[in-house]
Amino acid sequence: MEFIKTSLPFTFSTMAASLMGAVDTAVVGHLGNYTYINAVSLGAVIFSTVYWLFGFLKISTSGFAAQALGQHDRKLLAGAFIRGVLAAFGIGLLLVILQEPIWRTALLLFNPDAATRPMLEQYYRMLIWIMPLTLVFQTAQGWFAGTLHVRIAVLTALASNIINLLLDVLFVIVLHYEVTGVAAATCIANITGFLAILYFYAKHKPLPLTAVPLRKIFSGPTCRQMLQCGSHLTVRMFCMIIMVNSFMHQSSAFGGELLAANSILFQIQFIMGDILTGLSQAGAIYSGIAFGEHDRSMLNDTLRISFIWAIGFGLLQTVGYYCCRHAILGCFTNLHSVIATAQKYDLFIAFFPLISALGIVYYGVFNGALYTRPICISMLLTAGCYLTAYFTLIPLYGNIGLWLAFLIFYIARSSFLLFFVPKLQQRVALV
Repeated sequence: MEFIKTSLPFTFSTMAASLMGAVDTAVVGHLGNYTYINAVSLGAVIFSTVYWLFGFLKISTSGFAAQALGQHDRKLLAGAFIRGVLAAFGIGLLLVILQEPIWRTALLLFNPDAATRPMLEQYYRMLIWIMPLTLVFQTAQGWFAGTLHVRIAVLTALASNIINLLLDVLFVIVLHYEVTGVAAATCIANITGFLAILYFYAKHKPLPLTAVPLRKIFSGPTCRQMLQCGSHLTVRMFCMIIMVNSFMHQSSAFGGELLAANSILFQIQFIMGDILTGLSQAGAIYSGIAFGEHDRSMLNDTLRISFIWAIGFGLLQTVGYYCCRHAILGCFTNLHSVIATAQKYDLFIAFFPLISALGIVYYGVFNGALYTRPICISMLLTAGCYLTAYFTLIPLYGNIGLWLAFLIFYIARSSFLLFFVPKLQQRVALV
């Protein structure tokens, strides 16, 4: 039960970004036109792509923090925070500078219709300016996750989501700012999260920031290890980006109503995946501590418990969604035609948690060990399977073929990563 006590708070923390997207979609989904859903969902995919591409910042920071915790080294703890936050802020500034080519690339990928494009651009132009703060917020959350500061992870996630929900209602329902209001609410919520996370670090910092020289933070074997992990995880993120963006590109090609239905189902799977990611975070922490202490028995226990809870939570979500599917879809929109279209394909989402559980949870165990090469290799193989299915099944079965390719991606992801578990178990004694 200690594993679950650790994972549940991190589930709330990890769900912050996807819940914001889900709330945003649900609010505009009741405005009476599916064009609003398409604009917000495509905007959410653009920024989810960025978060995934640079997700290695949060993940590697969490892994380094967990190992520093296992070694009881306060300088390593502070160094992990400073290194991650500075890298996140620098990358965020670069994204702001490159916002125009990013926007043009998004237009080429999604090709939104004339009604969707101006609203999508409003959403994008507002959120891109706070990318440095958003990436710092997410990276710092990884540090708190790795150091087992459970309440902080929960409070910052809850605060940002509650603020987003309240401001969505105020700006969209009361003041009728529509997509601009949704973007403004998300910006304010992320800025609040950024300020809150800095406050909590100032309150709980292991050492003053000046106690660890910058030349030590960005030099030596630790920095090389971070770059190596970052390169492996960037490949993994790139494979995820291929899947998500090709999925949404094809959904857009199917037309506005089908795009809206697929977008709602995708928001639901984001939330399902984040619930499993809470278990993944717990696995990363205990794996990191096991490697920090060179404790093979603890690693084996982490693998065994992760397996049991991954299957259990996956099955629970599958059954839960199947039983409540009509009510869940109704939360996202009151457009009956969109709901009816989504119901034709939502059984694919029902099976998603059970199929994806092991790949998502064991991904965290490998991350905590900072053994990321298997993640890179398994994701490249997974992307190959997905693209083969994508180009084979869609011409034959249309949107059903698209969802089949989606499930094949997650089946392959779980299967390939399991091959590397024995090597992970051997590695802990060698670190």
